[in-house]
Amino acid sequence: MEPVDRETLPSLFSRMAILNGTDAANFALDLGTTFRRILEQDEEAVAIFAERAGLSATQLAELLSWTGERIGDVRMRFRKEVFVSRALRNPIIRGCPHWVREHAADQPHPLRRIALRGDWLCRGVDICHRHHHLLVPLWSSSRPIERDDIGARLAEILPDLRAGSFDCGRIDPTDYDLWLDKRLSRGIAADDTWLASQPVFPTITLCEFIGAALLRKQGEAPDDRRAKATGFTFVSQGPDGIRASLDILMRSQDGGHIVNHGELGPLLRHVNGSYLDDDAFAVFREILRGYCLEIWPLAPGDELLGHTVTERRLHSLTTASKEIGIGPAVLDDFLTEAGAFAPSDARADARKTFNAKAWQHVLDEIPTLVGPIALRKAIGATLAELNGLKADGVLVPRTNIATIKSPWRIADGQALLKELEAYAQPVALDEPGWETIQLVHKRLDFPVGGIIAAIRAGFLRLGKRPDVFGYHGLVVEATEVSSFKAKTAPKRKPSTTPGEVTAAAFARSVGIRGKGKFRALIEGGYTPAMFVLNPTTKRRDWRMSRDDIAAFEASYTTPSMLSAETGAHLNTIRAVLQSERVQPFRPNGLDVGPLYLRNAVEPVVALLKSQGGK
Repeated sequence: MEPVDRETLPSLFSRMAILNGTDAANFALDLGTTFRRILEQDEEAVAIFAERAGLSATQLAELLSWTGERIGDVRMRFRKEVFVSRALRNPIIRGCPHWVREHAADQPHPLRRIALRGDWLCRGVDICHRHHHLLVPLWSSSRPIERDDIGARLAEILPDLRAGSFDCGRIDPTDYDLWLDKRLSRGIAADDTWLASQPVFPTITLCEFIGAALLRKQGEAPDDRRAKATGFTFVSQGPDGIRASLDILMRSQDGGHIVNHGELGPLLRHVNGSYLDDDAFAVFREILRGYCLEIWPLAPGDELLGHTVTERRLHSLTTASKEIGIGPAVLDDFLTEAGAFAPSDARADARKTFNAKAWQHVLDEIPTLVGPIALRKAIGATLAELNGLKADGVLVPRTNIATIKSPWRIADGQALLKELEAYAQPVALDEPGWETIQLVHKRLDFPVGGIIAAIRAGFLRLGKRPDVFGYHGLVVEATEVSSFKAKTAPKRKPSTTPGEVTAAAFARSVGIRGKGKFRALIEGGYTPAMFVLNPTTKRRDWRMSRDDIAAFEASYTTPSMLSAETGAHLNTIRAVLQSERVQPFRPNGLDVGPLYLRNAVEPVVALLKSQGGK
């Protein structure tokens, strides 16, 4: 008797028994063995049967490959692939009723003709490709000796099969169905997808679990067949497709990633359990592990799919807050100001993740920051002195967030104090005319930053009272500062523009170009102008009167204006401004061009004049 394409050993044995007028158990006894030994694929028993059936070595190998051969306690070789036993051995025997009925049609002995196919044993196969019919349960038994007595079981259900009781509607095979059928029948050589590099059973498993999770994410019931088809769409594309599916599953509505197992839970538990050490799952395990490391704020020592995390890649606000002992709201403000988060980032604290290495310096620094009292004590400054240094940008807090009460780095204050003390010469306590920088600032209305800039440039002397600690002990001679202020006061030229001019024309005349920059300064209320109707164009536009221009020149200056006042070259002016760390005026971060506060640049005007316009 010739085996039918894809037939199994129990099926052919049962047909041979019926052909010999007996049942499977008695036929085995006639061969000098037992049916159990046949089902267990005892080498001697199978050889006796093969000889009796006239099977060639090739036919027997094909028969066993579609039946599945044990290669351990829980593994089987099936079509040159390794499967777990439960993927091929199940109490429920499935089949296509159309196939069975077709082979029984017009046959005087139908049970001799009806064969069960080996692909029906595979848990991943759901459809008969010949009849486009679902594989349906035909019978069930937990005892293999009964379950695999194919002839006896078919005899019990044949009337119902012929009556169509097992029939369902026609269905079309999915890409997953077509792939699996081709892979089982023709092997890796016929697989034109990335999956040719992967074993079948892990692929089936991943398709099923990912597909089910995607359906649940969409609020749909995870039907087994739809799950496999859905998962296959992504898994067949390789690592990028798998990662795309994981991103769908793990993305939260607020834009962050879910930081617990979420919909991935069933798959991760499965892979982390039975298949943790299974080499067949190695590639899929690595893809899962790599993805989780990229989205989860895991700490060194955490376990992930059989590997111990050695370094932290990501922090969340929650994990970082616990690590450094700072409240998440305060930490969020720090990191947002530093640029780790966009101001509009609305992710929940646990999902608000950031690169741990890139921002570790911020986390390290935050616990070291101090409030104004501690900084004043460290550098020996009064409250007024600290406020003066801050107002002129000589000392800059680490953060400008008003709710943060400890914004200062002691190291910044100590560095400034060390720098200034290097310029200072001892001054006796009773030496007349020497006063603190803050007091001279108040007395002469000369900026603290301007005094310190002149000290750095060598235009003013700096004294140090030996018996007074820190910044409060640094003094300048008031008359010397007054004289310096008088010498460096700019000789402002009145505007030569008669009457009114357009704001745009005036901006160009002082070197401010760029569409909308000067207009933004006016509309922000930083300099006066008039919004009037142009008699020629009949459009309203900003114009400036002599008083408006005078008000602008009293408050601001530009490199072009400084060049006119001092005779210095523009390149020289830009270089001095940069070397003296004079920053352009940026109201609320607004870029209004090369514009500077007049009082901020006054201390360096003398530097420009001293260079003789060169």
